[in-house]
This record gives sequence, structure tokens and C-alpha cells, in this order.
Amino acid sequence: MKQEKIYLKDYKKPDFTVDSIHLDFNLNEDFCRVLAKTQIKKTSPGAELHLNGEDLKLVAIKINGQALSPDQYTITPEELIIPSVPEAFTLEVETELQPQNNTSLEGLYKSNGIFCTQCEAQGFRKITYFLDRPDIMTSYSVTIEADKTKYPVLLSNGDRIKVEDLGNGRHKAFWRDPHKKPCYLFALVAGDLGVIRDTFTTKTGRKVNLEVYAAHGKQERCWHAMDSLKKSMKWDEETFGLEYDLNDYMIVAIDDFNAGAMENKGLNIFNSRLVLADSNSATDVDFHSIESVVAHEYFHNWTGNRVTLRDWFQLSLKEGLTVFRDQEFSADMTDRGTQRIEDVDALRTGQFAEDAGPNAHPVRPESCMAVDNFFTMTIYEKGSEVIRMMQTIVGRKGFRKGMDEYFRRHDGQSVTTDDFASAISEPNGKDFSQFKRWYHQAGTPVVSIQEKFDASKGEYHLTLEQHCPATPNQPQKDPFHVPLMMGLLDSRGQELKLECEKIQINSDGKHLIELKDKKESFVFKGLSERPVLSILREFSAPVNLKWEASQDDLYFLMEKDTDSFNRREMAQKLGLTVLHNLVAQARAKSPLTVDPRFVKAMSAIIRDASMDPGFKSKMLQLPSHAILAQEEAILDAEAFHQARTTLRTAIARENRTHLLDIYRQFHGVEPKSRDTKVFAHRSLKNQALGYLADLNDPEILEIVNKQYWEAQNMTDRMAAMMLLADSDSAHREKALQNFHDEWKNDSVVINKWFTAQATTSRTNVLEDVKALTKHPAFSLTNPNNVYSLLRAFGANIVRFHDPKMDAYEFYADKILEIDAKNPQVAARLCAAFNFVQKLEPAMKEKALKQIKRMVAVESLSKNSRELLQSALV
Repeated sequence: MKQEKIYLKDYKKPDFTVDSIHLDFNLNEDFCRVLAKTQIKKTSPGAELHLNGEDLKLVAIKINGQALSPDQYTITPEELIIPSVPEAFTLEVETELQPQNNTSLEGLYKSNGIFCTQCEAQGFRKITYFLDRPDIMTSYSVTIEADKTKYPVLLSNGDRIKVEDLGNGRHKAFWRDPHKKPCYLFALVAGDLGVIRDTFTTKTGRKVNLEVYAAHGKQERCWHAMDSLKKSMKWDEETFGLEYDLNDYMIVAIDDFNAGAMENKGLNIFNSRLVLADSNSATDVDFHSIESVVAHEYFHNWTGNRVTLRDWFQLSLKEGLTVFRDQEFSADMTDRGTQRIEDVDALRTGQFAEDAGPNAHPVRPESCMAVDNFFTMTIYEKGSEVIRMMQTIVGRKGFRKGMDEYFRRHDGQSVTTDDFASAISEPNGKDFSQFKRWYHQAGTPVVSIQEKFDASKGEYHLTLEQHCPATPNQPQKDPFHVPLMMGLLDSRGQELKLECEKIQINSDGKHLIELKDKKESFVFKGLSERPVLSILREFSAPVNLKWEASQDDLYFLMEKDTDSFNRREMAQKLGLTVLHNLVAQARAKSPLTVDPRFVKAMSAIIRDASMDPGFKSKMLQLPSHAILAQEEAILDAEAFHQARTTLRTAIARENRTHLLDIYRQFHGVEPKSRDTKVFAHRSLKNQALGYLADLNDPEILEIVNKQYWEAQNMTDRMAAMMLLADSDSAHREKALQNFHDEWKNDSVVINKWFTAQATTSRTNVLEDVKALTKHPAFSLTNPNNVYSLLRAFGANIVRFHDPKMDAYEFYADKILEIDAKNPQVAARLCAAFNFVQKLEPAMKEKALKQIKRMVAVESLSKNSRELLQSALV
């Protein structure tokens, strides 16, 4: 089948508007009948009506009550076309679906006996024929009829009007959403579910009913999600003045779900792993993720639902903005500095690699083959950084002023990223015309730094030059508008007064350079000593720095910078230098020698009793293999493994006693607590244990084993199991078997067991993964299973790219097998091949052979084809 690209430049306003739609669902075990009654008006004289529809059986179609004959319409695999329609009319379309056979998990499908929907991005067209585009904002009313015993819970968007008992063992629910919305926000759930309930009183005194649904027996694990929802509602009122606008807010946990969660108006549908949590079954990271994602979906009520996107090329309008909002929420709920480090780590690991890979694309793309492929780190996380830069330029007060203007102008509309940028810039008197290049230019800019101090004049000269590497279809880039928060430190680490005419101060009083030209110089006067530069504070722009600072300055900043992000950044920069040298030694088959100065600096951190435990845990993290792969010219998996293991072992050997002291200090402290400070203590404790385990000391492995068996929370249990799984300890198999036996019937927790085995550095990991794909708890049709085992293995850089393994062929087989059932999930696995151009020739040839084999499959989905073809260029 020929697969064509679609282009932003081809956007045109719809030829029709839809005033309202009534959907009537009749749910049965072997089929579902849907009757859609729609009020439509023509806005373009002479236009044909083209309705999107896929995998539908058309039963009947009427206009103004009159049935259409087959010669009055045409059906293609993707459309229903009616050449001649009145200026205004009622369209009735009856379709028949088979949700139980829908493995794509788009549209209406069944998950463990529960009917549910996923309509973003283009799933609604698998429910009925409709104008499936986000700029069609419509009023919805819904009726759902089903067996009363099997499906006692019948949910949809908006307000529940009534539920009728039909007297024949079936019942019917009536719903109406008072707010217009695009069809991608439609939702339906029908099943037998447990529920917890609470209420939230808004700032104007309205009481909102809150409900969280999950499988029976699991609903008590939903209270953290409920608490997170209430915190989110309160925070959005206090921070942005945004109040919830319906009488009910519902969350439903589903096991089979392609993504993390969906913000359907008033009825959020969540992947179970992002709802279910208690201290026995969820780690501290899980608790934090649930709080963040619940907030994210709630915040969409205004940034995505009340104001939505004009077309899918504008996806970052809602996702980048809402990621920014959930990151700010998380920063306020935890520690702002630590949260910023976590967010930037995720950005660099995923999005920077995306920008440097074959599928690099702008925050606002220009074209695509599959709209589903827009749901990327670039759209979400880099999109969030674009919003953050706007806030950095105008300050928090200015940003709030702009947000207020955005909602004043566009509430109830479908708009563009240009509309948002104007709403922020204009009330603050800023010109964002150059800044908007962040939306349409791909790639990660590089800012080069040159420094000179003139002691005779007391002047420090800073020259900055920006360059952005070529990306697919964008060989040349114009200069970006780059906000760089900065400071100068004296020899004691104290902030110096900045005397420079070109330095800007935002409404928060923060000093920043707004780099706009390709090359600019800045002169700082009135200095009695050479200052030490601290730049890109708080990671104020998503750029790479090319900065040949002296080792003395980097170690100074690592110890004394007043910006916590930059202290940790210097530790990462120095760590990368050490790892680079070790990789070079490993590739040359030379003895590996660790720089003692770096070990000494890390030792000072370990022994600093005054350092905040959460921040210390971040300071002790070495650059990951994924970051190293971006920095090195050649991805040599074995050299990477030798380098990182050697460095970690050297640090652990030097600090064995002190690491044990840290472990003992925090071990067993408030094991059931969900306080963020206790989370930090556990993080540091398990970080110390991880270093110690690298010594491969039987005494340490006994401590790891003891922690596994005595753990009173999932965080400690998982930390121990991951270490045992990655070892040759005699305790390994027993711990893995115990975890399996305890959690084999829990669809959420068992995935942790899969991941623990897929991410080890053991040389037989491929055989383990192959065996696990045949495990009774694993199913290729369950996205969580696929992500926890196969995607985790694809991200295991050391073993996925091991020359001694034939991982590529196995992985390609699985992509093809999954692609035939669920293209969205298969496409997410394709990212494992993004590093193909960095592989050594023999490995590169192996990878390209498998990519070509997949692309040659005629039935390959456009989702996977688009991503794989790019890797061949």
C-alpha cells in the first residue's frame, strides 16, 4: 500500500462545522453497534463531505432521515465520501465494530473484559465515520447500553445525566459534556470495576466529585493517585488561577494501553502502572511518576482541552506546555534543584539523542507519514524547554501575565504555537519572531565559549558563538534566540556584581544573556580578580556547550557553584572526560587508568556529611551509557562497559568504609514513609549499595541479598533485585524466583521482573530475553509487557550492541510480529536502531541488514516504516 506524507503547509480550514453529535453505543460480547447522529453545516460552497473511517462495517447511513443508496456515497479503506450534501443537515451513521478483536488499542477495544477507548490521535475514526481532526470542536451527548451484570459501570465525558434499568438484564447510561471538544478527547469505559471516591472544593466553593476506578481488589492502591489529583487541582488554582469546570472528574486504570495516560475531558484513562501504588508494590520513582502524570493529565483540562490544537503539527502547543506545567508542579512538590536535574537527564538521554539521530524533527514538524509518530521526546520534553525559555526571558510574573492573556484570547478555540508565543510575548513587550525558530528548526544548538581576562583593566571578556548541526532536510540553520542564565564567581565562590551593558534582568531578578547573533561578545567591568564563569544555570536553554574551561575551574565549580544544577553539571562534564579517556584505553587494549583527581573529588562528595542526601545522590551518578554514546564518535559497547565499570570500582574501592557508613545510616529509616525527604535518603542509600556491589565482594553481596529478603518497601526490594540480577551471585536465581512467585499474577509489578533481567550487563542476557518472551506472564499484545522487556533490552546499549550477540535479528523479528498487531507499539521499539550510524562497520552492516529486511515487508505499518526508513539515509 502506498504511504504518502502529509504536510503542515497543506493545512486548510475544514469545509464543514459540526454543531453537535449524539453517540449511542449498544455493547455486546461479539459486536458493538454505534449510531452517530450529527448536526453538520457546510462552510465551503460545493464541498464534498469526506468523513474519516477505518476498520468499520457500515450498517446504515441517512441524511435528514432519508437513507442513502450505495451510489450516493463511496467507501475507501480510509474514508466515506458523500459528493452532494445540503448546506445544513442531520447525518446518521450506523456502524458495527468488534472491540474484542481490536489489538491496535485505538478506537474502542476490550482490556481484560473492560470496554475502553483511546482516540488520540486518530482513533475516533475506528468508532464511526467522522471529521476526525482537532479543529472540529463539537458538543457531545452519549448513551451507552450494556449487560447490567457484566458492565455495571458505564462512563463517558462530562456530566452523568441518568442511568436507566431496561428490565431485560441490561441498563443504559446518559452522558452530556457541556464543553465543546475535538473527537480525540472522546472517551467511554464500560466494565465491572472497583472505585474509590473523594471530593475537592474549588476556590469558588464548588464541590467536585472525584472517582478513581481499577480492577476489583486493586482500588485501594489508587489513593496515591487520588491524593495527587487533589494536589494538582489546588496547585493549578494557586499558580495559574485555573479552576476545574465540571461536576465530576474520573480516572480509570486499564492494563492494555499504548501510552501512559489520556486526558479525555472529565474521564482520564490511564495505564494501570501510573495509577496503582502502595509501598509494597511501587517504588519511590513510581510514586513520583504517578504524581507527575496525574498532574499532567489534569493540567490538560485547560492546556489541551479548553484550548486545543488546530492540527497535529501543533501537538507541542498542548504537550510541551503541559509537560512544563507538570515539571513545575513536581518541583514545588519536591526539591526544585533535584527535579531540574532529573528533567534535564531525561531530556539529554532521550531527546538529545533524537535530535542527533536519523529521525530528528522540529518541535513543530513540517511533515509526517504517521501522526502517531509525533508523540516524541522532541514534541514533549524539548517543547517544554521552549516554554521554559519563554518564562526565563519574561520571568515568572511576566509568564503568568502571558498565560492569563492566552486563555482570555483563546478559551474554547483550536490554535497554533504562533498564537501561544504571541500571547506570552505581546503583554510583556517582547519580540519573539526570532525565538520562534525553536519551533521550526530541529537539532541541538552548540554554544562555543571563549574567555579572556584583562587584569590591567579589570575586564572579563566573554565571547559566545552558536552553531546548530545539520539535521534531515535542514542542512543550514539560522541563529536561535538563546537565553543563558549566568553568573561570575570570585575565588571564594561568592557571586560577583555583573557590570555589563548587554546583560538582561528578567522580572524575577535573574541575570541572563540573550544570545541572538551567530557570534556576540560581552565585557564585564570592575573586576579585581579573574572570575570563574558559571553559565547555563538551571539549564536555561536546551543547548550543548563547547567550553574548554580549565580542569581547575571545572573542579572549582563542582565544589562551589551557587547553582546546584551547575555543580552537578560540572561533575558530569568531568566524568565524561574521564570515561572518554578510559574508552580510548579500552579500545587500544591498553591498561585502564583512572584519573585520581576525579576519584578524589567524588570521594569528597561521599564524605561530605553536610550535603543534602537527595542532591548527593545526583552528584554521585556517573554519565550513563546513553549519554556516553552521544558523546563518543564510535559506539563500542564493550569499551563503554569496561570504562564505566572501572571508574565505578575505583570510586567504590577508595570509599568502601564511607559508602558502608552511608548505607547503614539510612537503612531501615521509615521504610513505609512516602515523604520526599525519606525518598532522598533511600535513593542515596541504594546509590551507595550500587557502588559497593561493583566490588563483587561476597560480603557486600550478602548485604544486598539481606536487603532483598528483609525489604519493607518495593524501592529497597527492587534495588537489591536489580543488583543481584546483574551479578553472578549464588543468591541471584533464588531472589528472581521469589519475586516471580510473589508477583506473577500482578500485571503491573511483574513487569519490574522483566525489566530487571532485560537491563543486566550479563553476557547471556539475549538468551534470557528470548526465553522471557515465551513466559506465561508475557504477551506481545500487552504494551507494558513489550516496553518492560523488549524496549528495555533495546535501550541496554552494552548488550544490545554486543558484537558477540545477534540481538538485531531477534529484535527485528519482534518488531515485525508486533507491527502486524499494534503499529504504535512496534514504532516505539524502532528507536533502538537510532545509533546505527555510530556503530563500527561490522555492527553497522548487521543493523542495516535488519532495517532493510523490515522495510522490505510490504505490509509494514507507516508508523514503523517512517522511522526505519530514516535510519537508512
